[in-house]
Amino acid sequence: MINLSGKVALVTGSSRGIGRACALRLAEAGADVVVNYVSASAAAAEIAGEIQALGRRTMVVRADVSEPDDVRELIEGVREEFGRLDILVHSAATGGFRPLMKASPTNFSAAMNTNVQ
Repeated sequence: MINLSGKVALVTGSSRGIGRACALRLAEAGADVVVNYVSASAAAAEIAGEIQALGRRTMVVRADVSEPDDVRELIEGVREEFGRLDILVHSAATGGFRPLMKASPTNFSAAMNTNVQ
């Protein structure tokens, strides 16, 4: 496994799913990990506990990555707590399970703002 000791990682959408798995693997490799979530605060706290149990530092931040102000505050919080950011994994995603032709302009914009920005 790669050695990420001394590195700081931010994983968006890390309270569950692929983001959660990425956050845990980064911690297992030695990185301190910033856990980001929007609505699953209990799940975010749980993964943060698992990261701490591995002897890594962690920070849990609620931020909607589709909102520029939230992203600025998230990055500023990382800077204040850790002094830098070495690794970014953008795992936050939204969009629902619907055919593209059934997505409203609002659905499409929300998915693009979260998944692509």
